[in-house]
Amino acid sequence: MEQKKRVCIIEAGITGLAACKYLLEREFQPMVFEADRSIGGLWKSTPASTRLQTTRWDYQFSDFPWPEKVTEPSLDSKQVMEYLDSYAQRFGLNRHVRFGEKVEGIEYVGVGEEEMEAWHLWTRTGDAFGGGRRGVWHVIVRQDKDGAIERWIFSKFTESYLRKTIPIPKHSFFRGIAAGLLAVLPEHFYNKVEEGSIILKPSKTFEFRKNGVLTEGDVTTIKTDLVIYATGFKGDQKLGNIFISLWFQKVVAGTKDMIVPLYRECIHPQIPQMAIIAYSMSISNLYTSEIRARWLACFIDDGFKLPSKREMEKNIIEWDKYYKTYYGNSIHTWYNDQLCKDMRCNLRRKKIFFVDLFIPYGPTDYVGLELKK
Repeated sequence: MEQKKRVCIIEAGITGLAACKYLLEREFQPMVFEADRSIGGLWKSTPASTRLQTTRWDYQFSDFPWPEKVTEPSLDSKQVMEYLDSYAQRFGLNRHVRFGEKVEGIEYVGVGEEEMEAWHLWTRTGDAFGGGRRGVWHVIVRQDKDGAIERWIFSKFTESYLRKTIPIPKHSFFRGIAAGLLAVLPEHFYNKVEEGSIILKPSKTFEFRKNGVLTEGDVTTIKTDLVIYATGFKGDQKLGNIFISLWFQKVVAGTKDMIVPLYRECIHPQIPQMAIIAYSMSISNLYTSEIRARWLACFIDDGFKLPSKREMEKNIIEWDKYYKTYYGNSIHTWYNDQLCKDMRCNLRRKKIFFVDLFIPYGPTDYVGLELKK
């Protein structure tokens, strides 16, 4: 019997854990590199006062509900970490995580850039592992305990989890809200803005004064007790920096109108044997990341084939238009429908027809999702 392939996962956040779990279910050999000494991604380094901005019903794995003792709708970071720890223990994920090992860079070796550009299909053959081609991923890892550098060679480097970051918007905050780019806000946020206890001030430069801060273009100091730098991150640059190849850094960056072009929000048509499943955001990132992890596990287990690179690029442009036009949960339901179609699963997740028409979908609707093996 053929031995299942080894799969590299970078970081043990919610997406990395979900990817590890679904790959194990299909008998692959996941290896998770985690720079810190515990799982949890961003949650492990948040202040105690940080809370979920969605309800717990929208922030849970489809087959792992919150404990019965948890009754409040909005949970703090400690409760989220306890939940993630329980999830990892329940499915035996920790033994597949290499803690204290940070991925410094990745390099695709064995196939030239010109040859890759000429491929009609992703990985030349359209399947997850490139049909046994000579290309391999070299993963450069730094060990936290002694700073030693290791070079891991993955002939089948097929899944990469990268921490989601948000690029700095050039449009106003309120335009972002209207476009659905920022979906969830803390309770009473607008009330605080209206009463003046929260002041939103876009400014490229500023300077501190004795009693507050002076922003660009103003002559009056804003009296304030606290200043929060809502600068965001250059997400495409952070993603690109993991590649040693300048060519990969360039192609992953996308264009000024579209950042990181990904088919099904997972696969870059120009980057072989690799997926990025935690870059784009949604109302509930856990909910979205889990179904992407299921889709990816199904794909690399030969559950379906990808279309040609040209067809993938066309689909990316179409979905980019959808995301810019539509707002709210409906676009994510349509997106999940596409993943279910690829996996040959039933798109109608509710048992009653009229309920399916009028009630929004959530994580529990995808319990028992039958995947093609």
